[in-house]
This record gives sequence, structure tokens and C-alpha cells, in this order.
Amino acid sequence: MHNAGFTYAFADVFNGYTFLGFLKVLVRRYRSKLFLIIDNGPCHNLDAEGRAWLEANAHRVALHRLPPYSPELNAIEGVWKTTRKLATHNRYFPTPEHRDASLIDTFERFRAKPALIDGHVERFRG
Repeated sequence: MHNAGFTYAFADVFNGYTFLGFLKVLVRRYRSKLFLIIDNGPCHNLDAEGRAWLEANAHRVALHRLPPYSPELNAIEGVWKTTRKLATHNRYFPTPEHRDASLIDTFERFRAKPALIDGHVERFRG
């Protein structure tokens, strides 16, 4: 589910509740403070409980929102493009489990060979 530079999780539904669960996983796994750049997707909107958790854990995690309609500033867009190319484009999956297995294989390739996605994230490293 994670390594030093690539963490992912699957969920049946993507919403504020599952996003909060993902944030909690990240905070448990990484010792240094996390700075996450997120888009304005509805799944990144936390409810009152989530906002309270985020405030209580501000010493461990900070969220930074991109401006609206700015996919060119979002490194994950290029990663998703590569993911689709390697894992799902023009492929038939008889079940969601088969699709997810293809995605996991691709994510594990990213972990083993970060150069596959470095071009998408390199300009964002400081």
C-alpha cells in the first residue's frame, strides 16, 4: 500500500469520509509532516469531524488546494495518464477485481521503477 514515494488505497466510494481514512493511514505510516497538494474534487471535502481531525493533526499533515480548473498544476494528472496507458486503456476486465489487479500491478511497477512517473512529478519537487 505504500513506499517512500507512492502510496495508494482502493475504496468502493471516494468521498470526504474515505479521504479522511486515507489521511489517517498516511499520518500513521510516515513520521515526518506531510504536505499534500490536492485538487478541488468533492472527495477532498471534509465534514466537521474531518476538519476537526485535520486541525488536531496540523503538526502532522497540511493540505494545500490547487486553484480551481488547474490540471496543469496537478502532478497526479500525468500519473493517471500513465496509469491508464499501462493498466486500463483499451482493455476489457470481466470483474472489478481483474481491473484492480491490473492497477495494483501498475502501481507496483511505479514503486519498482519510479522513473516511469518521475517526468510527471519532477518539476514539483523542491
